[in-house]
Amino acid sequence: MIRAACAALLVLAAAAPAAALECALDKAVYTPLDADDDWSAPEGVANAWEITHPLKSDASADRPWVLRLAETRQGLAAEFGIADPPGFSATHVFMRVPPGGKAKGLDAGKAPSSLLYYFGDDLKRVDPRGETPPKAPPLVQLPGLSKAFWAWKRDGRRFVPPDGLWKLTACRP
Repeated sequence: MIRAACAALLVLAAAAPAAALECALDKAVYTPLDADDDWSAPEGVANAWEITHPLKSDASADRPWVLRLAETRQGLAAEFGIADPPGFSATHVFMRVPPGGKAKGLDAGKAPSSLLYYFGDDLKRVDPRGETPPKAPPLVQLPGLSKAFWAWKRDGRRFVPPDGLWKLTACRP
């Protein structure tokens, strides 16, 4: 009888959906859902991509965080500012610091940029800016950023992030 009850509990636990992560946006770590779409990984190598939202030193801004896109296997990262340009109905990211960290001489007009969308579990768009403190949405998308990186620099193309959705996979302390 006890074995049957234990077996039933194990079946129920295995069938239950995993609890969704909840954390502040500046502690969230996103990883790509489709890492096979990594245009810069050599054959047989899996790059380790992540998106984070560290806080800016100027916390008075409408969006007091930036978007940091990193490929941790190579130790490369790019930092993007987040803006809502007048006349546009969507949020954009624009490069502030390119991979390798040297922003001097960066031509912002030619640097990769993208739309930025945040989604809930139901795939409806959300905006963490309206929350205090901002809560990390389950999904992020930067449509077209891969293509923009591919076309931008031709120096080995070591930093071309995968397209598609990025999922909240961890919360840092």
